Amino acid sequence: MDLAIAGGGLIGRATAALAHRRGHRVAIWSPSGQGWSARTASGAGLRLRYVGAAEGEAAVHPLPDPAALAACDTVLLAVPGNAYPSVLPRLLDGLRDGQLVVVSGALSLAPLWLYEQACARGIALTVASWGTTLCTARRSASADVEIGSIRGRFEMAAIPATGAPAAFERCRTLFGDLFNPVDSILATLLSNVNPVAHAAEVLPNLTRIECAEDWPLFRYLTPAAARIAEAIDAERIAIATAFGLKVRSVHEHTHLSYHVPLATYGEMAAAVHAKVGSPAGPTSFGHRYLVEDVPYGLAFFEAMGRVVAVPTPNISGTITVLSSACARDFRLDNPLLEALRVDGMLPAQLLARCRGEASPGHA
Repeated sequence: MDLAIAGGGLIGRATAALAHRRGHRVAIWSPSGQGWSARTASGAGLRLRYVGAAEGEAAVHPLPDPAALAACDTVLLAVPGNAYPSVLPRLLDGLRDGQLVVVSGALSLAPLWLYEQACARGIALTVASWGTTLCTARRSASADVEIGSIRGRFEMAAIPATGAPAAFERCRTLFGDLFNPVDSILATLLSNVNPVAHAAEVLPNLTRIECAEDWPLFRYLTPAAARIAEAIDAERIAIATAFGLKVRSVHEHTHLSYHVPLATYGEMAAAVHAKVGSPAGPTSFGHRYLVEDVPYGLAFFEAMGRVVAVPTPNISGTITVLSSACARDFRLDNPLLEALRVDGMLPAQLLARCRGEASPGHA
């Protein structure tokens, strides 16, 4: 196989379809074992039907366990952040020297954790970090996945930094000329705007979610909700700037992802809704917009703010309010930050670790 994807959910399926469409041989390992319905099975392989921004059928080879990942030179991780604690250790067990591991839509220093844990085991990896996913995806009644918007250019980096040129070329070969190489995986992690947008979508609509209403996401990203996103986004950008990193705004990301004109975020959300409609908003407090994006997105931004002494009143307040509403402390739901011993590090020390130039204990 040219590419193995760890993750049988919607993003994993859509990524597999787009790689196969470019002529690559693709395998998928579903960590939960529930990534495929019975109708996808056909002999020894899977026929993956996809519709939307791209349409067709892809031949995909199912992998029985993470040990089978060793047969592939490139492994792409496509699972939500809240699956990291259960999936990352199992993924690590299937890796070997010389592989490129791509973390799609990377959150909360997951690429750094993978790289340092592999080093501790004597495994020489390059880990690439993408600032977002290759595309958006949703469920389809007529196919295995509906591919939404295929992203324009987005950021990627690699650890160790010396492996970045080869990682960039391989990702470009697999998926096309979509990537802007940046110097640090930390830039890609701070580039992920999903936590920004999703917080602004759920916070003003908590009662709709709790009542399991059918509500269109972008339609209810009203100007007031959009201003919440812009306030959170300003703090995220200030954190990146304090690290000496440049990241795109939520406005630039939306412009490149949905191809609508730059404007206020509220105006852009309305333009997206008018152009392509809206996916359904969350209908439970167990939705990934909460259980993934708050602990692995907003809490990560808050922790990075502490490292560079940038105040984060809007980020911190959003975490606290959403924790109260959901009756859980989202700051306790992300074990990566504690495992990586980030608090107390100096910015230069964390940046060195993110380039693969310093050991975990270098603090």
